[in-house]
Amino acid sequence: RGQKENMKKVTICASASLSQEIETWRVKLESLGYKVIKFPVTDSRNYEEIHKDHYKKIAESDMLFILNLEKEGVENYIGPSTFAEIAFAIGLNLALDKKIEIYSLNPLPQNLPYSQELNLWKKLGWIQDWSKVSN
Repeated sequence: RGQKENMKKVTICASASLSQEIETWRVKLESLGYKVIKFPVTDSRNYEEIHKDHYKKIAESDMLFILNLEKEGVENYIGPSTFAEIAFAIGLNLALDKKIEIYSLNPLPQNLPYSQELNLWKKLGWIQDWSKVSN
């Protein structure tokens, strides 16, 4: 019981269309001792409720895991929703002294409208490479 309470709570952020890969990583993270409390799902329920719940879970998380895989020909894709979730976690860290660690599975994409911002956040240490944790 005590060990469960010490597990880092993780929210996976990714495109919901990558459901198979999300499930693979959910299982992998849990096998590494993390507690995945939220991950994207394709759901036809109320859009607002789904996002409200997702953002609440981000606020409860110890870690954001950015599953940035290839999507529609874009390598290491981070979509606008995932970008917003990263920004939200950073905002919580800065404004409320949260300590949400943010890791991207792959290098940040360099060809998106907000790549410059993502690169700055990485340079500031706000986004880190998962490879540095997993090795």
